[in-house]
Amino acid sequence: MMTAAPQSTSRAQWQGVKCADLDDMRTQNIRFWQRAGGAAIRAAAWDLVVETWHAQKRNPDELRFQRLAPALREA
Repeated sequence: MMTAAPQSTSRAQWQGVKCADLDDMRTQNIRFWQRAGGAAIRAAAWDLVVETWHAQKRNPDELRFQRLAPALREA
């Protein structure tokens, strides 16, 4: 079980726990992410995207938005 919500490149606070079986491991995983909350889940998902992108040796600039937002005008 991990005790802290994942932060970008900061996994030093993670801890493991011995599970009796796969069901126990799944339960621990669910509890961890429920405690971490939505923001931590999205941050971890984005970190996974970036790590995968780097592993595939793709250009990290491709992950950025490619167009500018349109100008706002008053009605």
